[in-house]
Amino acid sequence: MIRKPTQKRALATYERLLDAGGELLAEVGVERISTNLVAARAGVSPPTLYHYFADKYALLAALGERLMAAQNALVELDPAQDEAAIAEVLFAHIALTKAMPGGPWIMRMLRAVPQLAEVRLASHRALTEDLVARALAADPALDRLALERRARLAVDLGYAAIELVFDEPDMDARAVMQDAARAIRALLS
Repeated sequence: MIRKPTQKRALATYERLLDAGGELLAEVGVERISTNLVAARAGVSPPTLYHYFADKYALLAALGERLMAAQNALVELDPAQDEAAIAEVLFAHIALTKAMPGGPWIMRMLRAVPQLAEVRLASHRALTEDLVARALAADPALDRLALERRARLAVDLGYAAIELVFDEPDMDARAVMQDAARAIRALLS
């Protein structure tokens, strides 16, 4: 992104561009999406798009950052959370991702496109750091390295479970989230 919008009208344009990008990502895929297609779908000129995004990958990165921030906001940073609560948070991630324009495709893109992997990794690192800080605040005697490893694995496991539901839509999403929650709870115990 070249310029982060602050005014209401500019923010509305920015969000319209992201929504158009998400819709098109789902329709045409990463290879065929273009800034011209996104600008046309959003009802703005290409120079307007370039006012906010340097290129296609900057737009796609912003899509990923928006989804990851919304997903991370759902996570309760409570290392003592029980399995049922963890499963509900994971299930809420599915609903949120489905509701976001192109949500499942954004998740796939963040894993498949090397230029965008850092968006996912940075988000997972930040969430891991928050989990570790919360756990250490509750019990400073915990082994920090083991906690960091387990928390990161728990974050990635949750993300993988959400991806699985989109990749295998015939699977019982609630059962997948319950199984993932059981594994996450065990990692964080």
